[in-house]
Amino acid sequence: MDVAGDQESASNPWCAVHLPQGVLLRDIENDDAPGLYLIHGNPLAYAHDPSETHPHLEHTRAFLAPFRAHWDTFGFGYWTALAPEPWWPSGAEGARTHDDGRRIVGLGGIQTFDLQGTRVLNAYFRLAPEVQGRGLGTLVLRAALACAAAVEPHLDVVVRTRPANIAARRTARRVGFADEGTVPGDTSMQLLRYRVAGG
Repeated sequence: MDVAGDQESASNPWCAVHLPQGVLLRDIENDDAPGLYLIHGNPLAYAHDPSETHPHLEHTRAFLAPFRAHWDTFGFGYWTALAPEPWWPSGAEGARTHDDGRRIVGLGGIQTFDLQGTRVLNAYFRLAPEVQGRGLGTLVLRAALACAAAVEPHLDVVVRTRPANIAARRTARRVGFADEGTVPGDTSMQLLRYRVAGG
């Protein structure tokens, strides 16, 4: 993993993270909305949360706005994930010059989150069904943990997902998250936690 970034993100290396297989994670921008709508508007991407499927592009734009604001406030957040064109030829091409023709294939990363009165980092990833099964979720979560260790080393990192989402739970456990069962007071959500040293 290379977090050195390119010239446009030199002041904050977490704005552009280069992963194996030509995958790029970079900060979200407004022009990513159409490409991300291709994913978030696909019911297959929300198999465990069908009611969360985005009904139209403006919904996706509104969905992304607080994520961009988090970047502006904290200097880290959820990334737009881009992969080489052969991964998903019909996916939307990234808007930035340094995207180099990669296709937008999902979102992932960490944001600050209040978990029942305790400040933690929430790890998230949602990927196009067309690129699932390639280990991309694992790469994104590992990058998220590396970012967490750099920007908020004293905070636990959590993954919250539906109990039926076995694939996401398995991916989280693979990179070191412990499955703590359902969220206290909310049996509709499963909680997995990566505890910091001494936590």
